[in-house]
Amino acid sequence: MGLRTGKEYVESLRDGRKLFINGSVVSDVASYAPFRGAVQTLAGLYDTQTDPRYIDTLTQVGEDGERFSTTLLAAQTLEEMETRLRCEYLRTDLTYGLMGRLPDFMAAFVLDTAAALRHMGKTEAADKADAYLAHLRANDLAVTHTLIDPQSDRSKAGAPNEAVRVVAENEDGITVRGARLLSTLAPLANEIFVGPYVPRRPGEEDFALIFSIPAATEGLKIVCREPYDLGRAEFDRPLSGRFDEGDAILIFDDVFVPWDRVIVARDLEAYNGVIPNFPGYAGIQGAARSTAKLRFLTGLAGLLARTNGRAKAPRYQEEIGELVGLLNVAEGLLKGAVVDTYQRVNARAQGQDAYRPSGPGEPREQSYVGLASIMFFFPGVLAKAIETVRIVAGSGAIAMTRADFDHPELHDLVEKFLHGPDTPAEKRLQIMKLAWDITGDQFGGRQALYERYYTGDPITNRLIFFGMPKRVEAEDLVSRLLGW
Repeated sequence: MGLRTGKEYVESLRDGRKLFINGSVVSDVASYAPFRGAVQTLAGLYDTQTDPRYIDTLTQVGEDGERFSTTLLAAQTLEEMETRLRCEYLRTDLTYGLMGRLPDFMAAFVLDTAAALRHMGKTEAADKADAYLAHLRANDLAVTHTLIDPQSDRSKAGAPNEAVRVVAENEDGITVRGARLLSTLAPLANEIFVGPYVPRRPGEEDFALIFSIPAATEGLKIVCREPYDLGRAEFDRPLSGRFDEGDAILIFDDVFVPWDRVIVARDLEAYNGVIPNFPGYAGIQGAARSTAKLRFLTGLAGLLARTNGRAKAPRYQEEIGELVGLLNVAEGLLKGAVVDTYQRVNARAQGQDAYRPSGPGEPREQSYVGLASIMFFFPGVLAKAIETVRIVAGSGAIAMTRADFDHPELHDLVEKFLHGPDTPAEKRLQIMKLAWDITGDQFGGRQALYERYYTGDPITNRLIFFGMPKRVEAEDLVSRLLGW
């Protein structure tokens, strides 16, 4: 099939899937008004792939002569890594970093999964993951994941009984039952990838599963949170009407999964080892998306300050200047993540577990730049950027609607009394509505929570990095000074 058009993507969503939204069952998500804006945003991204200006950046030519998305390029060389980065930069730039679960993320996640399984010697599972990647390339599908078990009792460790597990098996496949969350983009995706996240313990083999299914699979119930696009004018809600990708809980009501769709089943070593052995494609995508969002928020703060006159005050120049500095750091981290991932992939190709320096003048232990950036750098930096937007906008973000501005009795008065320095009232109102959408409305509130938990529990992440060899390398430096 090769590359799809936006129209073909939209039609692919009319597959009979079962979405539960606000007490109703929706089977035609493409026509459902609250998702129409996000569907069109993704359709536009599909169309961009064949735009002559972008086709060589966003797509590659496969061995069969067909083009496929660069997001699915299994980069091995530094040049190929940089090719991926240009694609990630462009796609996240076109969506302003506001869609955290573009299909790009899962393309990288599945690439990481296949590479990790192969590195662990799980050849059959790796072959299945590679076959799934070939399926995605050939059909240009939008995929999302579901990783987290139901939060039925957070005081208990291990897989809860409500998590997705095998309940039956035959020569054709397995039947699974349970729930997974929180599946961002599920309402708008073609396929669901059930992947690894929380490690499974001995006795939990039935919960150790990695598989994929179409979104319209019988027995899969997609239970959506309430949409944030309530049909308001784009002027008033410029973000929630275009970038609300949707989140859902997925209930597997005795869903049958054929064996060719099952990558890992009941193999604790394979399941638990996937994420620790990721080479880093997902880290690059996550860092690229976060950098794009930081760039957007930095620009928003700057334009707000110019619109309301605060750009002339050192107090606000300082705040925005710090964001500009952090954006420079973010772009450096992104480049570092590319080199880091290349070194890891190249080392494994030579039969090594990790990149090792050839002599003095380099760190002893390899870094995880992409992963560390999205776990520890971007959550705090993006929160700071949002706070800067709030400070610069001030109470001006609490504003009238476009309908009020257009009211014949008010229009001339608003233009007369509510303009900015060298900025007409209409433009001032427009950017204030944008600031409110990202900082004060439902869309912005969800974005803030999403960024905080983008890579899971922050405390768990810190504990993981505590156990990494990098800590020992740093301690050895101090021990050397002390002569220990």
